[in-house]
Parts: sequence; C-alpha cells; structure tokens
Amino acid sequence: MIETYLERNGKTAKPFFDELAAPEGVVREHWKKLAHAYDELGLEKMEQRSREISQELRDNGVTYNVYSDPDGINRPWKLDPVPMVFSQQEWENIEKGLVQRAELLNLIIADIYGERRLIKEGFIPFDLVFTHKGFLRQADKIKIPGKFQLIQYSADLVRGPLGKMWVLHDRADAPSGAGYTLENRAAMTRVFPDLIRENQVRKISSYYQTLKNTLTRLALQNKENPRVVLLSPGTANETYFEHAYLASSLGFTLVFGQDLTVSDGYVWLKTLKGLEKVDVIVRRVDDIFCDPLEFLGDSHLGVVGLMEAVRQKKVTIINPLGGRILENPGLMAFLPRLCKHLLNEELILPSVATWWCGHEKEKKYVLDNLPFLIIRSIYRSNENRPYIGSELSKKQIEDLRTEINTRPYLYVAQEVVSFSTTPSLIGNNLEACNAVFRSYIVADMDKEVYHVMPGGLSRSFPTKGEFIISNQSGGISKDTWVLGPSPQSQAKPAVNQPVLRQVKNILPSRTGESLFWLGRYLDRAVINVRLMRIVLKIYNERDDEIHPETNQTLVILLKTLSAVTGTLPGFASADQTRLRQPEKELLSLAVETGRAGTLAQSLQSFLTNGYAVRDRLSLDTWRILDSISEEFELMKENGDDLRKIYHNLDQFIIKLMAFIGLNNDNMTRASSWRLLNIGRFLESSLNTCIILQAALANNVTPEVEKQLMELVLMCNESLVTYRYLYRSTLQLPGVLNLLLVNEDNPKSVAFLIAKIDEHLAHLPDNHKEGGLSPAHKKLLEALTMIRLCDVNKMVPSANANGFGKKELSGFLHHLITLLSQASTIIFESYFSPTQSQYSFVKNNNALPEL
Repeated sequence: MIETYLERNGKTAKPFFDELAAPEGVVREHWKKLAHAYDELGLEKMEQRSREISQELRDNGVTYNVYSDPDGINRPWKLDPVPMVFSQQEWENIEKGLVQRAELLNLIIADIYGERRLIKEGFIPFDLVFTHKGFLRQADKIKIPGKFQLIQYSADLVRGPLGKMWVLHDRADAPSGAGYTLENRAAMTRVFPDLIRENQVRKISSYYQTLKNTLTRLALQNKENPRVVLLSPGTANETYFEHAYLASSLGFTLVFGQDLTVSDGYVWLKTLKGLEKVDVIVRRVDDIFCDPLEFLGDSHLGVVGLMEAVRQKKVTIINPLGGRILENPGLMAFLPRLCKHLLNEELILPSVATWWCGHEKEKKYVLDNLPFLIIRSIYRSNENRPYIGSELSKKQIEDLRTEINTRPYLYVAQEVVSFSTTPSLIGNNLEACNAVFRSYIVADMDKEVYHVMPGGLSRSFPTKGEFIISNQSGGISKDTWVLGPSPQSQAKPAVNQPVLRQVKNILPSRTGESLFWLGRYLDRAVINVRLMRIVLKIYNERDDEIHPETNQTLVILLKTLSAVTGTLPGFASADQTRLRQPEKELLSLAVETGRAGTLAQSLQSFLTNGYAVRDRLSLDTWRILDSISEEFELMKENGDDLRKIYHNLDQFIIKLMAFIGLNNDNMTRASSWRLLNIGRFLESSLNTCIILQAALANNVTPEVEKQLMELVLMCNESLVTYRYLYRSTLQLPGVLNLLLVNEDNPKSVAFLIAKIDEHLAHLPDNHKEGGLSPAHKKLLEALTMIRLCDVNKMVPSANANGFGKKELSGFLHHLITLLSQASTIIFESYFSPTQSQYSFVKNNNALPEL
C-alpha cells in the first residue's frame, strides 16, 4: 500500500511537498513506524477501520451542518483514518511560532482598543483598521484585567513546496473546531489504540483543562464560584454539535441569546427558578451579532445591553468583542515589522505572502498580477468569497480591477501557495491530498503564558490543487498527531488546585421548554406508533374494500387514529371515500412531515427538541436518538409501502422505549428529568382519554365492543395486566377502571396525573399568592373527578339502548378539557415568552471620538 503511494506520488507530486514521501521516494523518518503499520494492515483492513470510525462518529451523534444541505442536522462528520503527523522536533518550532504569534496579536489588539500608538507611529495603516467591520468603536478602552486580551486563538497553517510552514489565516473572534478535535481523537483512540501508543502520540487533554481553568479565573465579580455559559447561535448553526459537546465536556451551561437578559448592569440567565447571574460568557456568536442595541439591530442571536454590561465590568466575554479585527488578512503584510518592533524578534511562522491594496505600490503589483493571485476582502463573511485569479474570465478580472481601484483599502491579494499533500484514504486507495492544519492556543492565567494544543484539526480535500479547503466546501477532517513524549512539565501535578465544589445545577427556561416538549412528542410518537401498528395489522386482514357497515371495528379505529393525531376530519369526514380506501391517508399519517399531528411530524419534532438539549443527554441516549433518526429516514424512503412501514413501526417501538428506559435509569432527579416526565405524562393521559372517548364511547354491538376493548388495552400495553387482575372476559367497567382509576397501573390516567402533580411539587414555585397553584388546582380537580367517579354508572347495562354512553363521553370530554387547561397553565408558568428583548433600537449615529 505504501509502495504504491510512493510510486504514484513520485510521478505526480510536483509542485507539492508531501508529508509522508521524501523527494528521494522514501518514507520520511517520523512516518516510518506508522507506514509500516499501514502496510501490515493492508487496504482491506484500513477500509474496515475507516467504517468503524464512521460508525463511531454516527453513534456519538457527531454532525456538521452544511448550509442548504438536504441532510440538515443529520449530516455526519467525516474523519480520515490517516492522521496528519508532525515530528517532535518540527512541532517544537511550530509551537514556539504559535506562542509568539499569539503574544504579538495580543499586544496588537490591546493597542488597537487602547492607545493606538501603532497607528499613530505608522506601523499599522489607519485605513486598514478603521474601514474593517471587525473594528468595533463601541469596544474602545475596554480591557480585561491582566496580561491577556486575546484568550483563545487559532491559526490555519499550510506547508509550502519547500517544506516551510506558513500561516494562512488567523482566527481570533470565535475560533471553532476544538470540540471536533476532541471527538476526532476519541474516535481514533478507540479504533487505533495500538498505533497511538506505539507512536507516543501526545495527548491533547491539557488544552481543555487549561481552557476550563482560564475561563473560571476570568470572572470579575463572583470569583469563588463563577457561572460560565457558552453562548451559541442555535441548533441551525453549522457547528452546533461542537457547542453542545464542549459545554457538556467542560461543565458549562449552553445558552442561546434568548436565554440571557441584562438588568441592573448585570447579565442574567433566565431559569425555572428565576434569574441567575452570569460571570463569564464564552461566545460562539460573531461579535456584531452579540448586542442588537449597539451593533446589528436586527440580530436575534445576541442580548440587548450586553455591551453596556461589559463596559461596567459586570461580565467577561471571551473572546472580547472586537477581536475580529485580528482576522483582517491585511494585517499579515505588517506582522514581520510589528514583531520586530513589539517583541524584538523575527517572526518564526511567516504568513502567506500578502499585499494590501491600500498602498499604491502594492495595489499596482496586484493589478498587474491578478490572474496569478487570490484576492480577498479584508472582512471575512459568507458574502465576501475569495477570488482565485486563475479561475476568472477576462470580464470578471476587469470587473474586479475596477472594484479594487474604487475601494483599494478593502482588498488584499495573497500568493497562491501549493499546499503540501498528505496521505488520505479515498475510495479504495491511499491518495495524496492537499491539507490545512488548524492549531488551538489558549491563555494560561496561572502561568501567564500561552498554551498550545499538541495537535489540532487538519482538513484535506479529495481533489488536488484546491486552495480553499473547508468543511462547508466538502473537506474531510483528520486527527493531528504530534509524536514524542510529553514535556516533563506537563506531567507534574498542578499546584494550588481549588477546592472542589459542587456547582449549583441550573436549567435555562428555554432548555426546560425543549425538555417538556421532548417528553410530549416522545409519548405522542409512542401512542401514534402503537395505534397505527394495530390499525395496519387489522387493515392487512381486510377484504379488498372496507365496508363501514360490516367493518365497524376497523372504521372506529381509523376514526380514533384521526382523533389522536388531531388530523381531523381525516377518517371522520362525512365523505366515506377515505374509509373505503384508507391507504393514501394512512401513508400521509405515517410519512408526511409537513402535516401537523402525523407520526412523521411528531418524530421530527421529537428529534428537533432532542437536538436542542443534547448537552443534557448522555452519549448512550444520543446513540438511541441517532438510531431513531436513521429509522425515520428509512420510513420516509418506504413512503409508498405500508408493509415496509409496518416493519419500521416495530423498530420505532423498541427504540422509543429504549430512550424512555435509559433516561429513567440515568438522568438525575433534577428539574430536567421532571420536566421531561411532566411532558410525557401529560401527553399520555390526554391520549388515553382521547382513545377511550373515540373508541369505547360508541354504541356498537357487544362483539365489536369486545374487539375494541382488547385493542385499546393493547394500545396502552395493559392487556396482560387486565387478564391478571380480572381473569374474565373483557368488560367495559373493568377496562375503564384499569385505564382511568387504578392508581397502581402506571398506564392509568389517575396514576399519570398524580405523578405530574408530584413532579410539579419539586419544581420552583412561581405562584406567589399562597395556597395551591392554578396548575395544581386543575390537576387536583381532574384527579378527584376520577377518584369519585363510578365507572359502572357511566356504562349502560346490557339492556340499555340509545344514548347510554353519553355520560362516559361527557366525563372523558371534561377530563380532556381539564388536562388541556393544566398543560396550558404549566407552559405559561414556566415557559411563556416574555416581552421581546429585541427592541430593534438603532444606535445613535454619533460615535465617540477616537
């Protein structure tokens, strides 16, 4: 396998430097042990290991959202089984260069938002800073106490044709990828444990421990027990998995903008118990979206008044707002001189050759060489895509030339660098693919130095010669291995460790709402699956056409299905066409996600709410969710075949019940668990009442009624219980007693209401007037109504005629009304949205003098 790679690389490598193959056609020294292991494994076993890695990532729910991708939130993360590898000697130089660069950028950002001597003395052009959208005047003179202003930093590195490492991009606003790096290493460790051990691959865990320690030490107010939150743009963001994963791994609270509010100068987290003060915000929201009052007025991702809280030193934001100015590629042209001036050192890791068009000489060079350069806007955004000169038509080049002449200070040009290639498993071959390496650096507040992760996130592209490599454009991630023993200093135990304290567990209101609806949609899906499975079983035993007069059992079940799903009129329509030929409607109820109440819509909502609270769910729970998602996709593919859908329903029951069982077993009995169960039990009690009303409150023949009672008991998983309790033929009073009154039966409405009331009693009491809360009153009224009822009186005697079941129907209708009212009160008590925090107030155009 390696010989083939070397031969192929020898023919096609130029002008690329290859990480594995030396120019002489031999394996580089630090790759030899790894290359030998790959040869012993062979292609077949490498492909098997690659599948194991993919399965591992799928099982762990690792996703990356590519915008406008049809897979949506379910797009799997891709990891190459062949890592990017650095020798110990080479890494030492890279590490020194990264620390130096972080220190340099830290001094630059402190000056830009401080005295601005570098601009006054001509080291940085005025236009380069003040025309960049990342320079936020609102952040002027705001400083984090201590040495560091730049807390987190990432650099994208590439190796040029001569083997030298170059910095391609600086990332200082909200650098992403550290969570994926951790998951990549975990997957590689499980699949290649021997290779990691034998090659002495450096561990990366020290970076995350340093990051956690640093963040907890940045609190300005509550230094003993700070509240750190990770601010995410939301579930639709491309890297939402990472936000949830890091929050869960580091023990921080994951929040969205709507979870926070500013009052009395402080930032508060809205929780079920009220407002909790926030000390440190780790943001994954771009700076200009963080405060709609001072930046983008139409942003729904930030918090109104956040900037003022920062000014008053009531909260610390990491990285500080305004850090995006350091991502200005135009700065790269001035870094060598700045490094000499500020650090009295030569720049160890040079940037890719960069020309800022704001200077006449550089602009002329760029305009003369447009077809041979990459042109970028100084401000990175989705709208400002880079131009690769060699791919532009003559007209496009002329249009670009005009644009540069009009606003030269907004553009930079960079050299087209032939990125080095590294082996990647593509298809059935080991191919040489261009690669970019992203490093991660964090300030160590204890040692007052920058700590570099001994590894990082590498990305490769299947096609050689790509100059823009990203996950959005189809790049494949690679684990990054730094070989050699860890420095002794890292092996020493840390001193002055703080006393371990249990952090108060708080639940944001938005998270609580998602858990509540997760429970409701979970039980809604369960009852829909069970009822639809029963309906399909009977439907498959039918004649060619259903006759409402002779197929009463199936007709009532079909109408019950419409009632439970809320897709009325459905099978209850006066037009009996759907009853006679129900297949089209049944298919719609199974797979149509855009129709409210269908099984598909319930499953989709269940998965969406699960995704929103993924930081609260265990890894095993996520594996079950992922399995449900895969089964859901299979069912949609089987959208025109009821027989295949019936098989999917069997699988759904197993997986949904596994989800319920696992969370009952391993979730702590905190508010999150109680809200999930309140949602479940409310939905279950409501659906039981609806099924009883739709299926058993009809005047039918004794034979049909017996069939319906048996099917209703099956739908509620109570048929075996009934037989053990009564040991007689099915009778309606016994069925009603078991499903409504018997508080020893966990499926009975009385048991479920009592449990809802019990869970509510453990939640924060938002009722300030004393006595029972409105929700408790409604639940007590419903429970008392059941306890006082006489099921025998609600059921007509054998000789009764006509409207003997009106009392039963009225009783169930009243019960459904009470439960619905209780549900509304609970929702309004804990989750009802307050007045919008987004006032869309535009800033005064007058800005302070700088």
